[in-house]
Amino acid sequence: MQCVSDLAKLRDCAIRRVRTLREIVAPIASPLGSEDKRALAFVTVELDNLIIVTLRQFTKSSLLGSRTAAGYHVTASVRPHTPQEAAALVFNSLNPAGYLKLKSPAAIDEEDELVFRDPKRVEKVLTDYAASNLANVQLALSLNAVVFSEVKVCRHFFSHRMRNTVEQVKVLANNVGVITFADTENLLVVGRPGTGIRFIDGWLSDVENFVDLAA
Repeated sequence: MQCVSDLAKLRDCAIRRVRTLREIVAPIASPLGSEDKRALAFVTVELDNLIIVTLRQFTKSSLLGSRTAAGYHVTASVRPHTPQEAAALVFNSLNPAGYLKLKSPAAIDEEDELVFRDPKRVEKVLTDYAASNLANVQLALSLNAVVFSEVKVCRHFFSHRMRNTVEQVKVLANNVGVITFADTENLLVVGRPGTGIRFIDGWLSDVENFVDLAA
């Protein structure tokens, strides 16, 4: 996924990926087999990756003046000409001390960009540069989507499987009212207290709804 001139294209790309991931987990049910567990781990990691890439490209595309889904070009107080220049502006907004330490580059390559999963970081960048699509992002933020704080916890477990990542998953589960679950994979197919919607399904819907409103 790259920067785009039309945020609707970015939205549609993200939603297609969400729907592909949903197809993978839709037939999974307890008791989980080994293939089910592998599939749940894969979808969790891929969803986290999708969040990171989508937020990064959405932010840069906005600064580059992309068109919103409503058909209006985004305006801002800055006018970068390349994704690398937009990345430098994002870096300066989110980590000004680090940006100075890099000697305030006019452009930053993709491999050196900041990694962030929190859409509030997008809001900060758009606020700092007076981007005209800030209201769209704030509307999307009003959903209070839990995916951005929750999926990374399980992703870190699947990526590292260390004692501290196990404990972090337990803390997440306890905080939302799930006291007993066999393992992280089983947590993902537990119905969330209060809604009954499986954690993994709720996360996928969160991302889909967020990008739809933000675009």
